[in-house]
Amino acid sequence: MIADVVKNNAEKIWNKYLLYPEGGDGIIFDPVSLKSASLTAAEIARLREGEPGLIAELAECGFHPQPREETQEEAIRSRVRALGMTGLPQRISGYRIVITDTCNMKCTYCFVDTNTGADDMTEDDLRAGLEYLFEQNEGRDEVTIQWFGGEPTVRFDLMRYGDEYARELALRYRVGRVQSTLVTNGVLLKDEMIDHFKQYQYGVGVSFDGTPEDNVIERFLLNGKPADPRIHRNIQRLVEAGVYVGCNLTPTPTNVTKLPETVDFVLSLGINFIYVNTPIPISGQWHVDGLALSEAVFRCRLLALSRGAMLFSALDRVYQGLDTRIPRVYEHIQRDGGLNAALLPGQRVSVLDLNWRDQQFVFSIDDLRADPRLLQTAAKNLLPAPECRQCPAAAICGGPSRNDVSLRKDPHPDPQMCDFFHNGLRRALGDQTGLQ
Repeated sequence: MIADVVKNNAEKIWNKYLLYPEGGDGIIFDPVSLKSASLTAAEIARLREGEPGLIAELAECGFHPQPREETQEEAIRSRVRALGMTGLPQRISGYRIVITDTCNMKCTYCFVDTNTGADDMTEDDLRAGLEYLFEQNEGRDEVTIQWFGGEPTVRFDLMRYGDEYARELALRYRVGRVQSTLVTNGVLLKDEMIDHFKQYQYGVGVSFDGTPEDNVIERFLLNGKPADPRIHRNIQRLVEAGVYVGCNLTPTPTNVTKLPETVDFVLSLGINFIYVNTPIPISGQWHVDGLALSEAVFRCRLLALSRGAMLFSALDRVYQGLDTRIPRVYEHIQRDGGLNAALLPGQRVSVLDLNWRDQQFVFSIDDLRADPRLLQTAAKNLLPAPECRQCPAAAICGGPSRNDVSLRKDPHPDPQMCDFFHNGLRRALGDQTGLQ
């Protein structure tokens, strides 16, 4: 009845469920349906003995001893199909707008080629890109725009122009709301920018990685000097102006073991929203230890909740899957069913929002209008490798994304990514805080 030990000391039950230890007790988990139930130590003993009464109780909760007719991989694929989840986007619902590659900082882990001398976006580029976006979303509740670079505030003139034109288009195409966000290093913010962010109800994400002592290790100005005092002053100006400001925190080998202390520091600056980036595989692999990251992010999540703040990370895919019992295998599909893409200079679009160096995913706006099926090149290959097919987190991770595969140039999952989701699943199953 209880057989092989798998990841995180889980035991297989009836060759299809997993029993995770939790102190002396345990949690039974179905990796296909994503159902789970807590068992006491006494109930585990009864389960080991094959007691009919407990087996009947488990059956009422959806855990049946009959063999699964399909393999785990086949069962997950069948469930995904039955839910109508195809992974094939039909439209773009939001942009990451890459207006310049000029940047005033140099970060060791940056996945963007900066300061290459390439042309910035033009007003004509913006107009064409935004018109296509709003055509795609006529009559819908919302479109999303994220200003990105380089350092996008270098071209605040384009940001302001784009926001104004987006509002015109929202009226023309009966779009209910335009949600503008900004990813910035926070160094160059001026009063007129902050006034604009407040007027247009921005979410401003300031990228930094911890205390000044830690931040300067990976992030510094082009002259090699730190910019933390200026960044901290500008964060305070945003908070005082009533702008919704968050922190984009990138885990690194330097800070991963002390992320809770880093989160504590971020909260002390008056920031109540923290987004922990998935480690970008800039060197062909994840650059942090996946097990250490999942443990740190879990602790950070509880810390943020205890302070009335919110912390989001790839771990939330696990929580979302467990809370809704809906597979989270297609992370490139937005909640509204659309695709978030990157708008590039030259009236081009990358269907991968994080990787626009790979030209097989970059198309002209005219090409996308002529053949919307080109958007489907962003679709991931579900459960692509042998290690995916019996993975406890298969219905949550689904294998590496197209972004990940393209950046690493490897269709197999990175072992650190696997460790992150394995351990994240075990941690989330024992947590009762649920979705934020």
